[in-house]
Amino acid sequence: MTAAEILNALIASSDDLIWAKELTLLSGGRRVDFWTLAPATSKGYRAMAYEIKISRGDFKRDSNEKQSGALSYSDRFWYVTPPGLITKAELPEYAGLQEWNGKRFVVIRKAPPRLKREPDWEFIVSILRNSGDCRRDIGLLKSQLAFYESRDRQQRTQSKFRNDMMMERWISRARKPNIVGASNADQ
Repeated sequence: MTAAEILNALIASSDDLIWAKELTLLSGGRRVDFWTLAPATSKGYRAMAYEIKISRGDFKRDSNEKQSGALSYSDRFWYVTPPGLITKAELPEYAGLQEWNGKRFVVIRKAPPRLKREPDWEFIVSILRNSGDCRRDIGLLKSQLAFYESRDRQQRTQSKFRNDMMMERWISRARKPNIVGASNADQ
């Protein structure tokens, strides 16, 4: 299993969230693999940071200092791994653990809630710089997708209708006697 496969699964499961991948934090010194924001006051603008680990060595090299940016700007911090890579006992107190089994995420330990820092201009600039690798408005994307799916269905229906009409004309012509051939035979 690769980090890209896990990242793609995280993106696919972040349906109604604003998200960014490879988000650089704290003057470019730190970055988080995946970050989400619930764009609703009712959800407290909940932000979650996800650190993908696919090897034990990579996990062992991780530290609170390395994750300081992700911890500053998230309400919950998650490690996301293939099944069985790390245990609950190995997790820092601030982290939850999700395992991606290739079909779904399994929560091994829920990430404890944390108090996040208020966004500052440095953080906002980081998100904007990363805007090529983030989703901003899922509602717009969904409506565009629905439009293109509807247009595709309409074009397929029209194409089938057109092909059926052409086939009927061809069959009709094929059934008519060949008048030119009949008049030659009569002569």
